[in-house]
Amino acid sequence: MAHSSETLLKPVFGFATLLLVGSSPALLGQAPGGPAVEQKAMHGYHHSFHDVGKYAKLFESKERDQWQEPERVVEALDLKPGSCVADLGAGTGYFSRRFSQAVGAEGKVYAIDSEPAMADYLKKEVQEKNLKNVTVKLVKPGNPDLAPHSVDLIFVCTVLHHVDNRIEYLRKLSECLRPGGRIALIDFKPNSPVGPPPAHRLSEAEAKEEFQKAGYRLLKEHGFLPYQYYLEFVPAS
Repeated sequence: MAHSSETLLKPVFGFATLLLVGSSPALLGQAPGGPAVEQKAMHGYHHSFHDVGKYAKLFESKERDQWQEPERVVEALDLKPGSCVADLGAGTGYFSRRFSQAVGAEGKVYAIDSEPAMADYLKKEVQEKNLKNVTVKLVKPGNPDLAPHSVDLIFVCTVLHHVDNRIEYLRKLSECLRPGGRIALIDFKPNSPVGPPPAHRLSEAEAKEEFQKAGYRLLKEHGFLPYQYYLEFVPAS
């Protein structure tokens, strides 16, 4: 798997290297709109998360709990018992275990990651915490390994800026949604003090346009997170 060699400027809370397809650096300095957005969407920010011990301390820190507000994030989604959730780039299971509780014994959570070390960590967490409704999936780049029309919610927290060929990939994800299904997106604002180097961030405007080009419409915007934007999308047709 290709990784960026760039030194990080801020603490990285990317929550696993999900579905990285190539090694090209992100294109910089392009304003949203038309071909520029499509060109930038071809290249994600590549960074290795194989040092699980290091990143587990960051992902599971009390500091993150304060600004991530995980319980409020999950509550805002109003998940019903029995729902099926795919947590893309699940990392250490920070949100997967909370989704496990939200959907109940009749529900299902797919904790998905493309970093083998993270997937191994997740499997141990699921076993130790007896999360019977969570299935860990180690996926290949570019493939979420989800059956068509199989999930009610696809959750993408601080992962999309890592993904290559994002517009095409978002089109693939729409095929995995059940009727009425949605995608929840959380990623870092340009001026947030944590996250990837600012040049590699995906702005809210860019994210909205990429989803629009992939055939989605904006369903909801949640404005309570201090460092991140939080959006919900549904297929436009």
